[in-house]
Amino acid sequence: MKKEIIAGSLVILMLLLALTGCADSGQQTNVVQTDYDPYEEIAPYLDNLPDIPEEDKDYVIQMGYYDCDHMVAAIIGEATGLYEALDLNVVVTKTGQVAAAMGSGDMVVGYSGFSSMVKAANKGAPVFMPANNHLGGSKYFVVRKDITSAEELIGARITVTEEDMYSPYWLSYCEQVGIPTDYTLYDGVDMKQEDAMYALKAGQIDGFMCCDPYASIVEEEGIGKIIGVEWGGHISEDLQSGWGLHCGYFINRDFADAHPELTTRLVLAHCLAIKYMYEHPYNAAMMFADDFGTSPDVGLRTMFLKTNAEGRTLSWHVDETNIQNYLDFWYSFGIPEEKIPYVKDMASFFDLTYLEACGIESFDTFLNESKINEKFPLFMPYLEWVEKAEIIDGIDPSTTVGKKVEKWNNNERVSKLN
Repeated sequence: MKKEIIAGSLVILMLLLALTGCADSGQQTNVVQTDYDPYEEIAPYLDNLPDIPEEDKDYVIQMGYYDCDHMVAAIIGEATGLYEALDLNVVVTKTGQVAAAMGSGDMVVGYSGFSSMVKAANKGAPVFMPANNHLGGSKYFVVRKDITSAEELIGARITVTEEDMYSPYWLSYCEQVGIPTDYTLYDGVDMKQEDAMYALKAGQIDGFMCCDPYASIVEEEGIGKIIGVEWGGHISEDLQSGWGLHCGYFINRDFADAHPELTTRLVLAHCLAIKYMYEHPYNAAMMFADDFGTSPDVGLRTMFLKTNAEGRTLSWHVDETNIQNYLDFWYSFGIPEEKIPYVKDMASFFDLTYLEACGIESFDTFLNESKINEKFPLFMPYLEWVEKAEIIDGIDPSTTVGKKVEKWNNNERVSKLN
């Protein structure tokens, strides 16, 4: 296998794209004003919250999240004012080093892939999972739009390395597309997913694996297509069972032991941020688009997938069935035992005491009491979902935002290769 990291020309390309097309992620230009009041949202839970000690009132909480749509609750908590309403001084940082930073204590709370954090914990990092974040949900295999057959991918330049031979995602894509799993049969490239998106635009690679918004950006711009989707579990057709664990919400154990009051409030903020995405999906999509510097259209598409088309994947609920489903998913591909990220100390790693302490209701109770299943039933047509989301946040449904990609409007997801 030839492994390369494309640098010079790609950097120049990214700078040009930044100047010509990408929004400034520090400016919230798309979010609309609504009657959402974070102080009203936290009011039902105040009696459960311990007072913050005087010495902790100015504590600066460093929070990290990856550049992935699965981590959007971090953005929502900040943009809605939930952290401020809960008297939390949170600094939110997008980084690919969440697991390492939390292990060292440089960050004390973070959104991260489940497997990567399990590996960190097994090596001694003092981290635990106080609530879930993402039960499953898609990662994508994206290729150039002119690739029409599986045979064209053999020898193609795609983001696959030796490590992917032990990834259930790569093995699943190969099964879906009908291509061999042997990484040496491809011109392998080791790249971050955002860099890979720019490289695909520049014609420097033929395909890559990613989360959103990158797959949706590629489709919106008409330069590529999704040929494989993997949710990280053997999900049932009705999206009611089979969920594993994809991305979690994690807290540094040393921080939690020293600052239990702050920890309880952080967990509540996380849950309320997830609520917001179901109750105000249009505005949540705009917050996501602003933060990632992408279009409102891509923001809406990704929020639709996270909260409806893929099921209720964003959730604070977690139980032993999710853990077993996670393991069964890895087992099903015959991955060697030593390559599977097991949780060595279950009782320590899954600590839901702060979830119970903050007084949040169950996720199913929230869905029922907020009538989410009535307002946004699963498997809604995309355009119908967008219109309902617009109405909730006071947007004129005649706008064309989010409605410009024919594939999305036709409820198409995966482009099959011949």
